[in-house]
Amino acid sequence: MITSIYRSTVISDHRHQRRSGRWVALSAVPRALLLALGCVLLLNAGAQVTGPTDRVDSLLNASWTLRTTDPHAALRLAREGVTLAKRTGNAQGEARVLQCMAGAHQVLGQLDSAIQELSSALVISERINFLKGVVSSSQKLATLYTDRGEVKQALEHLERAELVAERMGDAEEQARTLNLKGAALMTAGRYQEAVAPYFASIVLRKRIASPSLGKSYENLGALYLNMGRTEDAGKLYEEMVAEARDRKDAILLASGFLDLSAVRSKEKRFAEVVAYADSALALFRANGNAQRAADAFLNRAMALMELGRLVEAGTDLDAAMAGYHSTGDQKGITSVRVDRAYLYVRQGKAAEALEQCDQALVLSRQNGLARLRAQVLSIRADALRALGRYDEALTVLKQYLVLKDSILGEKATEQLASAEMREKYDAEGRIAQVEQLKLAKEQEQALRKRRTTQRNALFLAVAGLLMLSFLLYRNVQHRRKLAVQAQQLHEQRINDLMHDNEVQVLNAMLSGQDTERERVAKDLHDRLGSMLSAIKLQFGSLESRLEAMHAEQDKQYRKVNVLLDDAVDEVRRISHDMVQGSLNDFGLAQALEDLRNSLVVKGRLEVEMELFGLDRRMERSVEITVYRIVQELVSNALKHGRPSEITIAVTRRSDGLSIIVSDNGKGFDPASGRDGMGLDNVRSRATALGGTLHIDSTLGHGTTVSIELPLAE
Repeated sequence: MITSIYRSTVISDHRHQRRSGRWVALSAVPRALLLALGCVLLLNAGAQVTGPTDRVDSLLNASWTLRTTDPHAALRLAREGVTLAKRTGNAQGEARVLQCMAGAHQVLGQLDSAIQELSSALVISERINFLKGVVSSSQKLATLYTDRGEVKQALEHLERAELVAERMGDAEEQARTLNLKGAALMTAGRYQEAVAPYFASIVLRKRIASPSLGKSYENLGALYLNMGRTEDAGKLYEEMVAEARDRKDAILLASGFLDLSAVRSKEKRFAEVVAYADSALALFRANGNAQRAADAFLNRAMALMELGRLVEAGTDLDAAMAGYHSTGDQKGITSVRVDRAYLYVRQGKAAEALEQCDQALVLSRQNGLARLRAQVLSIRADALRALGRYDEALTVLKQYLVLKDSILGEKATEQLASAEMREKYDAEGRIAQVEQLKLAKEQEQALRKRRTTQRNALFLAVAGLLMLSFLLYRNVQHRRKLAVQAQQLHEQRINDLMHDNEVQVLNAMLSGQDTERERVAKDLHDRLGSMLSAIKLQFGSLESRLEAMHAEQDKQYRKVNVLLDDAVDEVRRISHDMVQGSLNDFGLAQALEDLRNSLVVKGRLEVEMELFGLDRRMERSVEITVYRIVQELVSNALKHGRPSEITIAVTRRSDGLSIIVSDNGKGFDPASGRDGMGLDNVRSRATALGGTLHIDSTLGHGTTVSIELPLAE
């Protein structure tokens, strides 16, 4: 959330600032005092050589110079000027000095006195047909009435000023009056009606190439932004930039860039905000405009914060603060304090943020900046919350809400038709408040009588409820404890049952393994032993008769070979019988694990097994075929590749089974077309199940055989 508003560059004609207390630009005070003192000395020293008119003008100039820095001194000089003008019959000078006196009262916040003096100046100007005085007095009166929310009176004075300016043929005064008319309509909330006078002032000032054209552009752009017409505001400011380039007006161009930066900020196009603010800053600094350069620094700082470039944003805030201090812009200084506090919150420096908030609150109160004060309260609440001071944060948030309601209420009051309606509204509000206070007092007296009789009963009832609550709490806690103990006992029983079941399964497995070992030993002894004995006898026979029976050697060797083949087949049959028993009892996964365990030779052959999805049994024929395939592929690897590492991976999916056997052996060239009997057996078994076989091998880089088998659910 951006807590501070990008500083608008809208400059209304005849704008002024209200001050609840004095603030003085240090650099401006000595110059103003010296100038005023010089004027007074000139008046005293040259009273014999200058005329009354010149003396009135000198008093006017001195008063006007001091009206913002020392309004009380300005009033004293203006009263002297009015007295002199009346004594010498200088009606025009009297009207002008009265306007200056009204300006000093306006700075002091004494608006009723300012209106009275401007009204007198208007009457004098009309009586002597001082048309410029009529226009100026009417414009100033309209500004004061607009500030007070009395839009009807403001518009009446502006109609008079517009007619007189038109009769004078003064297009600049017409444009200035139209701008003030737009401001009055905006104050009344009549935004759509305010568009026409603002637009007309642009047309007039473009026609006469007025140096104040930028004010008209900026006022209409601000109106568009208040109406939510951001796109229209952007187009208007782009037109302003184009006009400035055609006229080669650097100040107008810089103002256009600054206004475009404000529009892009509302559109959250922060990179463009930085670019436009950079352009405006360069032009303002080249022309020595410290005030507007500070505005550009402030706009760029807020955009940099949103872009996460917090260090750069802090540097820009320092530059903006220096610029506002040099011009004495208290609103600008307050805005920088607010933005600095927000920056500290973003940086996690809550304590530093609170210091900035305290300073900003003082400035916002002194200068009547309610909206900035609301922003400060919002940031202060965030800083307090970050420090864990939640009670204080809640209090500040409540103050923030009250102030926001007040601001909204003021905005609604400004839209009332007249001062009489506002006074009636205020009076009705005060009456309602008094009635509410009276009713509250009567209710409080009645409550005090009842509280005396109810207090003891309430105390006993509360004590009884506390005791009952304590007993209920003890009961609930006891029940929870019993429930936890019962749950723990239940879980212990389940664990014991599972342990017993695991023991039974393990015993059964060991028993099955012992039975299988006995069968294998018997088969090896009864079958393979007899065959090997026969082979031994045959070789003994060959040895004793080798020289005598050369003719029969070949036959004898063939017989021995047949017996050896039979022995190998018998060993394979016995092995197959063992596997079928393991598959039947424990499944494919256990059979493959048994195979792996039988292959591992520590230091010479490592076998890695990866099995997935084999927890559910498949058809017996499929499991046997898969085992045979794996067994054959491992046998081929050991026989031909002589590897030191073998990896076996069997993965079962919902629609099929994947078998991958890879080794780091010698490898071979699959393009040679010589697969061997082992791979032919594997391919035929895979084909029988509707599967496919793929071989990836390179000489010296091992072999990988992958098989995909479809499975029916």
